[in-house]
Amino acid sequence: MMAKGVCAGLLCLLMLPAGPAWPGEEQGSEILDTCRSEPLALAGDPVGSVRYGLCLGYLKGIADMRDGDGFCLPGMGSARLTQALKHAYLEYAERHPETLSSAARNSVLPAFREAFPCRH
Repeated sequence: MMAKGVCAGLLCLLMLPAGPAWPGEEQGSEILDTCRSEPLALAGDPVGSVRYGLCLGYLKGIADMRDGDGFCLPGMGSARLTQALKHAYLEYAERHPETLSSAARNSVLPAFREAFPCRH
């Protein structure tokens, strides 16, 4: 009898509406911090490696999704492109710290538009 109650309770939990998978948008300062973890990643630090991977994945994801939206990615290998994206973002963030207190896209997209303008 107790097993039926547990199963019924679990079934009820499964029927609850799911909340958002991502509780909030990343801030520019958070992405900047992850991108600055490269030295830790290169030293073999597992947490630094994960953080640095988050930086590169975030930047590459934005670039892939928004390519052509005010910037055009150069034709180069994926590893070189990812490093170029990171470099563009870090330079922009240094020059425009005022953009870091809002959503990360507010500093990432302008950085890419500045570094990779479309040539028509």
